[in-house]
Amino acid sequence: MNKKDAPFRPELVAQLCVEYWKLAAATEKALSVVLASDGKRLVAQLKFSKRQLDVLLQDLGLRLVDFSGERFHPGLAVSVDNPGDFEEDEALVVGKTIEPTVMSDMTVIRLGRVIVAPVKQEEE
Repeated sequence: MNKKDAPFRPELVAQLCVEYWKLAAATEKALSVVLASDGKRLVAQLKFSKRQLDVLLQDLGLRLVDFSGERFHPGLAVSVDNPGDFEEDEALVVGKTIEPTVMSDMTVIRLGRVIVAPVKQEEE
């Protein structure tokens, strides 16, 4: 069987999307320190590329889910990189998404990876 006849494998597309997402996030961070003259053009190019990724994912029936800032619960489609840092009954939020979750409708294609943090109590 040659590569043209290879079956479509959503998990490979999911891996590619996650890698692109991480590259885009790192590029966004780097652009925040670039000189203003080059920065605007590069930021626009990055925004365009991210929109293109969203369009391609939609055409494939996939979406990337970034849970940053959401309240964490065991049913969230993520694996936690720092689970031992907190008590089991402690209220937590997703402090940072390391890798987004890749979904197809309501089916998880690839679990995301996150770091959780305690819920900040508002001062009275």
